[in-house]
Amino acid sequence: MNGRRALAGAATVVGIGAALVAGYAAAGATGLVDVAALATLGVLIVARGTVRGDKPRPVRRGKQRRDPGRRPAVQAADFPAYTSIASDVEWARMSRRHYEYGLRPRLARLTAALGQEDPVDITGPADADGPGPDLATLDRIITRLEGP
Repeated sequence: MNGRRALAGAATVVGIGAALVAGYAAAGATGLVDVAALATLGVLIVARGTVRGDKPRPVRRGKQRRDPGRRPAVQAADFPAYTSIASDVEWARMSRRHYEYGLRPRLARLTAALGQEDPVDITGPADADGPGPDLATLDRIITRLEGP
């Protein structure tokens, strides 16, 4: 089996060498570079296929890896409006129009429900197509809502 591997390696080297010579003969330095790139890609693919190893671990933790007896204290299903609020805040930062017609009315309803004065007025350019308030301004508004 070791002799077969050596023979296959020698044949591969001779084949790659012949391809490099043919590429150079066909298109000069450009052909040589093109064939060398393809040969390198082929060698990398073959090398990756022959390397044995463990199954790669998943990038994200899925349900199969969680302990079935352990549940998180709070789940997203417990607060269905959270996803909508988080989306409104994200969009409000990107677009003044989303702030004015999406997040600002929601914040105004919250302030009215809490019996507070309106902290949602922001100063800045009135360009409806421009960016919305920055994160510091939104943080200030939320802090005023959460405060006494």
